[in-house]
Amino acid sequence: MQFTKCIENEQISPFFLESLITARLTEVSTLLEQKENELQNAPQGTLRISKSGKTIQYYQITKSGDTHGEYIPTKNYKLAKELAQKDYDKRLTVTLKKELKFLQNTLRSYRWLQKSVTPVALIFEKLNKLRRPLIHPASLPTEDFVKLWQSVQYSGKPFSEDDYELYTSQKERVRSKSEIIIADTLYRLDIPYRYEYPLEITTEKGTHRTFFPDFICLNIRTRQEFIWEHFGKMDDAEYATSAAQKLKVYEKNGIFPGKNLIISLETSTLPINSMQVEKTAKQYLL
Repeated sequence: MQFTKCIENEQISPFFLESLITARLTEVSTLLEQKENELQNAPQGTLRISKSGKTIQYYQITKSGDTHGEYIPTKNYKLAKELAQKDYDKRLTVTLKKELKFLQNTLRSYRWLQKSVTPVALIFEKLNKLRRPLIHPASLPTEDFVKLWQSVQYSGKPFSEDDYELYTSQKERVRSKSEIIIADTLYRLDIPYRYEYPLEITTEKGTHRTFFPDFICLNIRTRQEFIWEHFGKMDDAEYATSAAQKLKVYEKNGIFPGKNLIISLETSTLPINSMQVEKTAKQYLL
């Protein structure tokens, strides 16, 4: 689910596979090296398992042509586990080697593609500025896209006379000191956000209602939007129930934690801090 029209108007998302392929390559090669080292130190032979009634017996086969093997007594159960792991690891390494080769070839092909063709967003960026207004691009250059995303005008949730006057470093009014921490962290990390942007939500009863999420943030790299809800009074039973109800409504609308929803929590004895907020922001939004 996207929350703003400027993202929906893009016909193709950014192509950023290299970082994903590289990360997977690292995982696969690291695990493959680990398993190959473990196989060198594994016990000889293979494992045969026999079951008679409720009794399970294990046998170690070390000679070619032997179909029975040597019985492994209960006190040497560790050997049976090591032989079973050895068989699994041998099968695993076969798959890992195939995947490693595939990923290496894919990465080479991807890098060749990046050098050989003009990226989709750059096709529009390289056009004469007089020509650009005449074209609806499939994908905007990042800088243009961010400007468009930030240019959207909206009316947030109004403040009441009883609300405290709290402001971020950018002189934006918010409702809590914790929201100041979140807003200032997002600004410092150059993460675009909208504070209390109105969002039409379908309730559990099927009616429509306007929600004002604390923040809607943009991951510039992936152009994915995330709602960031901060629940600051979780030691208050009534407040916690209301927060749980909001999350249920979000789920009904395809908004899930980790997918397109960020949740931060605190109580009077467990307040959030800027380090915690920064880690969360980097995890989802950079």
